[in-house]
Amino acid sequence: MIKAVIFDMDGVIIDSEPVYMEWLRGFLREHQVTASEEELAGMAGISSQNYRKNLELWWQRLGKPLPERENLYEWFERYCERKGFSSNDVKNPYAAALFSRLKSQGIRIAVASSSSRKDILKTLKETELLPFVDVVESGAELEESKPNPEIYLRILQRLELTAKECIAVEDSPYGIQAAKGAGIFVAAKKEERFGFSQSGADVKIEDLDQLWEVLEKQKSG
Repeated sequence: MIKAVIFDMDGVIIDSEPVYMEWLRGFLREHQVTASEEELAGMAGISSQNYRKNLELWWQRLGKPLPERENLYEWFERYCERKGFSSNDVKNPYAAALFSRLKSQGIRIAVASSSSRKDILKTLKETELLPFVDVVESGAELEESKPNPEIYLRILQRLELTAKECIAVEDSPYGIQAAKGAGIFVAAKKEERFGFSQSGADVKIEDLDQLWEVLEKQKSG
């Protein structure tokens, strides 16, 4: 029996990746750093640690000095903060109804995101989804984030549930790999804009409004 659903945040609960992608283009232009569209698309869904590594590689490739007092990811974060947007503007249109239905049926909700805990909580507050959420885990606080399964293993431990009692909803190959590495059934939310391979998922859904059908099938199975 499914007792909890674990959601990725960026690309699942909110459609934030296109916004961050545009900001990244602007940030790079501002500092006269070039990256191909393929390289930019490869930034979608990765951990903050790998985001930082890629930014540093692009800087060093052009022989540009790295900032001394903060890492490039923190520099980019400050750039994003200046731009600013409300997560509610890019909230998945089916998220609120789904979260409400899950809670009404006694199914617990967790969020497993590579974003910082501060950003996760800010997003959940802005989208008014925080009251529904039982557990939050941030990959930014771990030695290794997705595709390492540790973030999912920690959630299972905190929920005191087994992998078979949970479903994960992901969109990126890193997230899918992390959840599968923890032994969890994965529903992949369709994403075709960034060249993602979702072949590792157990099932694919067009959007969150189809997740309940997946849950029902898992119950009957």
